[in-house]
Amino acid sequence: MRDVKYNDAEISPKGKHTEHGEKKEEELARAAFDLIAERGFEGLRTRDVADRAGITVATLHYYFPTKEHLIRAVMTNAMDQFRRTRNINPEEPVRESRKELREVLQARQHQIHETPKLFIVLLELTTRASRDPAIKAIMRESDVNWRESISSHLREGVEKGRFRPDLDVPAAAVFLEALTRGRSMLAMVNPDELLDERVDTEIECWLTGRSEPASK
Repeated sequence: MRDVKYNDAEISPKGKHTEHGEKKEEELARAAFDLIAERGFEGLRTRDVADRAGITVATLHYYFPTKEHLIRAVMTNAMDQFRRTRNINPEEPVRESRKELREVLQARQHQIHETPKLFIVLLELTTRASRDPAIKAIMRESDVNWRESISSHLREGVEKGRFRPDLDVPAAAVFLEALTRGRSMLAMVNPDELLDERVDTEIECWLTGRSEPASK
């Protein structure tokens, strides 16, 4: 499979426009995702992806002509899982941004414990991004979306007086994003040392400027 650069107009696989094509693309992306989780990025081989999906390499090339196409599909699969922090009920009453953010962070920690394979793949892709501009661009896009999600909770909290008024929202969002990444790495090595509840309490005290969380 050729390693070539592409632009946004070229990233859609050939079979994407049919229901069958979409299902096959998802199946292949999941097969590649599982192989990366099991063997690491360097262990990703197109023949193994095809074998796991029960197709020929030629068929794989039909759906993903280049390795970048396949990697982008894996990234999309991983980020779709990553975004499933929790299901939000549109009928649910408006919630306090402070509690909402805490639930988002707690749900992310639950996800780290329940789906470690996802964070293994994200770590592999992050490492690869340092020397692969195509993956780096994909990761950057997903990071911007995740950071904006955090920022929206922080901005609302400041506006409504639930977080301290001098909070630097962009810097706080970067800090929380980095903290989430670090905790996911720690969970892979030493999950017993995460101290989830105590860490979340310290975060809340920092955001509100109180010595104790308001929930106490």
